[in-house]
Amino acid sequence: MIRSSLTFLWLGMIGCVWLSPAILVHGQDLRSMTMAEIGERQRLADQLKALRRDVGEQQSALADQLRALEKQTAGLEDELESSRAARDSASLSLESLASRVDGRRREYDYIYKTLFPELSAIYQSTISPGELNLLGESLRQMNLTLEDEGQSPAEKARASVAFLDQVMDRVESLGEGRRYRGSALNGRGEMLSGEFLQYGPLSYFQSSGTTDSGLVQESGSGKPLLVSMGKSEDALIREFMNGGAEELPVDASLGDVVAVTETRDSLMEHLRKGGLWVYPILAFALVAFVVSVVKLVQIFSVREPRPMVVHDMVKAIRAGDIPAAEKLAQSVPAPAREMLLAAAAHAGESIELVEEVMYECMLSVQPRLERFLNIIAVTAATAPLLGLLGTVTGIIQTFSLMRIFGAGDPKPLLSGISEALITTELGLILAIPSLVIHSLLSRRVAGILSRMEKLSVAFVNGLSRRDPVKASTADGVE
Repeated sequence: MIRSSLTFLWLGMIGCVWLSPAILVHGQDLRSMTMAEIGERQRLADQLKALRRDVGEQQSALADQLRALEKQTAGLEDELESSRAARDSASLSLESLASRVDGRRREYDYIYKTLFPELSAIYQSTISPGELNLLGESLRQMNLTLEDEGQSPAEKARASVAFLDQVMDRVESLGEGRRYRGSALNGRGEMLSGEFLQYGPLSYFQSSGTTDSGLVQESGSGKPLLVSMGKSEDALIREFMNGGAEELPVDASLGDVVAVTETRDSLMEHLRKGGLWVYPILAFALVAFVVSVVKLVQIFSVREPRPMVVHDMVKAIRAGDIPAAEKLAQSVPAPAREMLLAAAAHAGESIELVEEVMYECMLSVQPRLERFLNIIAVTAATAPLLGLLGTVTGIIQTFSLMRIFGAGDPKPLLSGISEALITTELGLILAIPSLVIHSLLSRRVAGILSRMEKLSVAFVNGLSRRDPVKASTADGVE
């Protein structure tokens, strides 16, 4: 290994000796090359420095641009968030707006479909008959506008505002007294022209050509009807409307007292309202009245016999004094007199025959006492049926009128029904007394027959206790 190292060193020394001339020869070139290399490196370093400076400048510009872009991005993100918030807010606003629109629509429907029709109905009910000529047309136009589906909400609102103004003007004018011209019907059915005076709910009228004046009410035809409050009150109304008085008569019931007074008909007017079936009811009533009077006089004039008359007659018959017994029988009031006379005439005969004779007399008396009582009973049973028949007929006619004229105004219908019930009223008025009288007379007749039967039993029992010898003698003679 040492030999190899020496060999290598030796060879290196030989190589250096052999190459040294070449190195010496090219030393100058090597220097120039080194200088050139150094210059090149310097140039490259300067170029690198310049490049780095350019890169730094560009990096600064890019950083500024990056910051600007980041700022712009942040602004765009803010705008995006604002847009999203605006979109969400717009969505919520639309829902809120739709809810508000629905609420307004419900308010509109409630106002124009409920409140204003109610106000119109109340207003119409407070209008006096004389004001219908002045305010009726505007009220009708208002109702037509509210009911017209083709009218816009703005048109309905304008009509409603005008209607409210009219209502308020009327309310203000009524507090101070409102005068207006017009026409009214008097009690004779004549149309009179004159002047109305409206104070609150009360309306007065004074005719121009006559002295007619008074309170105004609504008639069945809807026309203003002049109703008299009395001579002194009517005169006071005329003086007040002419400026000569400071007071007005006031009807605190707002015409109810006058209306009730006018509904009080006379007896003949009340009967005429009942229609055709009133006449047979009245005929039955007349017959029943006459029969009732006659039978009351006949039956209640029957007097009760003396308690001891039968005992005295039997005593006289036992003594054989038949004329005395007949005389006692003559003093007994009818109808027991005929029975006791027949019994006294047959006193000498058998007990069975006397009993049969007395029973025959009772049978002959009973038809006379009960005669015509069946007429009263028939009247008591028939009168309510006739009244019910008249009521049914009147109601049928009322419904026929409803089919023709409708049921918008209930007043004519109620009037027709009340008139139809008049026959039922008359039937009951006739039937109840007839039933009571028939029951009273029947009970009285039964009492009379019961007393006659008691007398008969007492007479027969008295004869059955007479002397057996005389009784057998009388039987042998027979």
